[in-house]
Amino acid sequence: MTHEPSDWRLPAQQTLSGRTVAGRYQVLGLLGQGGIGKVYVAEQIGLDRRVALKVIRPDRRTDAVTAQRFAREARAAGRIHSPHVVTLFDFGSDRGEHYIAMEKLEGESLLERLSRGPQLPLTEALRIAADIAKGLRAAHEAGVLHRDLKPANVFLCEDGTVKVLDFGIAKLVDDEDEWEPLTGVNRVLGTPVYMSPEAATRKPLGPTTDLYALGLLIFEMIVGEPPFKTGDPMETLRAQVTRPAPRLRQAAPWAPVPAELDLLVSALLEKDPKERPRDAGAVAGRLETIAADLRRSLEVTKTEIDLPRLSAARVPDELGLLEDDDLLDDGAATEVWRGRPMYATDAPAVMAEPVVSPRHLAYLTAGAGMLAFAASLLLRLGLT
Repeated sequence: MTHEPSDWRLPAQQTLSGRTVAGRYQVLGLLGQGGIGKVYVAEQIGLDRRVALKVIRPDRRTDAVTAQRFAREARAAGRIHSPHVVTLFDFGSDRGEHYIAMEKLEGESLLERLSRGPQLPLTEALRIAADIAKGLRAAHEAGVLHRDLKPANVFLCEDGTVKVLDFGIAKLVDDEDEWEPLTGVNRVLGTPVYMSPEAATRKPLGPTTDLYALGLLIFEMIVGEPPFKTGDPMETLRAQVTRPAPRLRQAAPWAPVPAELDLLVSALLEKDPKERPRDAGAVAGRLETIAADLRRSLEVTKTEIDLPRLSAARVPDELGLLEDDDLLDDGAATEVWRGRPMYATDAPAVMAEPVVSPRHLAYLTAGAGMLAFAASLLLRLGLT
């Protein structure tokens, strides 16, 4: 069975559903759309493979700058080979219309995840950030700067993999003359809330531009909102350039933010690119180390709280001196030191020193139970 190329160019209000693109992509339905393109799910004929097929929106097809950006996205993504960057299968044109075929992902964007609850568990935020950094490392090693890293361009796959998407305004390091044709002389390209100071002021860009955006994402995942968001794009750009970023620990006092993470995010958000970490791979390694240390710390904290509680629960209540409230139930130890509603992390937040610490309270409870048992035993033996 042969599939001849069909005329799939349609008016702006129509879709490609049911059409065949380039003779080998049977379009099944619309997945979504952005500023310059629409993305469809399609079946790749002959391979029985589902792909995401991106095409230029009908109302932008005659725009030369849009066509250049579309082609550059394909070139940029095609250079990168990483489990943390979306895989590009094919790029071409059918009767003068461009398309990009990419792997079809199952899951949701980081933007969608944050919309359900703006604060992520600390360990989840660290895992996502480390995977983003790994994707950036692969891109930078391939000579690609993303330049538009933001929650909408990070995808959380159902299997736990994190992938960086949308290289539509990426900069290819070896294309030194590409800036002006694609942005215009007096335009700044990007998303102000996630734009680096050097991008906002049209200065030379390097890998640290993407790492600045990564710092913004880490901040947002933990705090619940980005550090520079004013509601006015120009004011936001001015804040990116002139306003010091708040420290993560101060912005999220309810979260058990490790000092090492606080320092790392502060370094990523330095205004001067030369003061930031330069190697995305090294940043990924530091994030993984911080996450591992945090998990160990949380396990120790959990053990210190749970073990005394279990010991107290096993003490026989021969004299009926122990009321239910005296036993440490599943939440009692944490309630002692919880100063606000529980933050979505794996451990309770620390507040002001309690009169009696949870650990000592557990020991006192266990001790009271043991004394009660001893008194009962002495009564039975007639030794009192």
